[in-house]
Amino acid sequence: MPRQLLSAVALGIALTLMGCVEASVTTWAEPIEDQGDLWVEYVEPASAEYQAVYEVLQETAFYDDLVEDLNGKLAFPQDIAITFDQCGEDDAWYEAEYVAITLCYELILGYVEAFEATFNYDRDFATEVILAGYHTFLHELGHALVDQYNLPITGREEDAVDSFATIWLLKDGDIEAAIAGLEQFEVDAAAGDLEVWDEHSLNEQRMFNTACLIYGSDPDAYGDWVEDGFLPEERAEQCEFEYEQAAQSWETLLAPFWK
Repeated sequence: MPRQLLSAVALGIALTLMGCVEASVTTWAEPIEDQGDLWVEYVEPASAEYQAVYEVLQETAFYDDLVEDLNGKLAFPQDIAITFDQCGEDDAWYEAEYVAITLCYELILGYVEAFEATFNYDRDFATEVILAGYHTFLHELGHALVDQYNLPITGREEDAVDSFATIWLLKDGDIEAAIAGLEQFEVDAAAGDLEVWDEHSLNEQRMFNTACLIYGSDPDAYGDWVEDGFLPEERAEQCEFEYEQAAQSWETLLAPFWK
């Protein structure tokens, strides 16, 4: 490169750093045109065992209201289907090929029964059903957003969308649902952990990661978790930073897509 051009480049950089040249500040991605919506379908289960869950989901209209709220806040490049169904397994997933989220009645009822057996909550059935599925729904929605927005995720996507689900609930004030997500990981860890080669972190790790974000969002409110030994003090010391870092990261990633 000619010396004169090098000097010009150097001068331009220097002036920018000194504030003499106004540098353009943009988000990491350009806003998209809103061309789609989330929409929900409830498939009637073949087995009577899941009829009560199916009816609660429809009668409460919890997810219908949630989807309406999300459609009013976020722009989507295309429709994203959300289907509640009897699947033959206790699972939930996002399929990029079909742009579709599936949540299984088996998974929801399994968590409802596990919560009742493990934590002895005195909550009505409808509340248990909602809490059993909410964190999982947001986890799968996180996968959909990563795919549809081409979000630049570093590290494992499964860890990132666990964080997304918990941060969303905490920012939205749904503390009980965030804790229910933590308890899901605790139940899964007690039932037997994942293989170490799986794309997910071990369930006990997911439990502590979620607990750290909840504690970090309000250490005074959850100080007894440390005092009682549930959350190790060594981890708790960095949880405020982890919460702020995760919250800021998701705010930055989603900023271009808010309506």
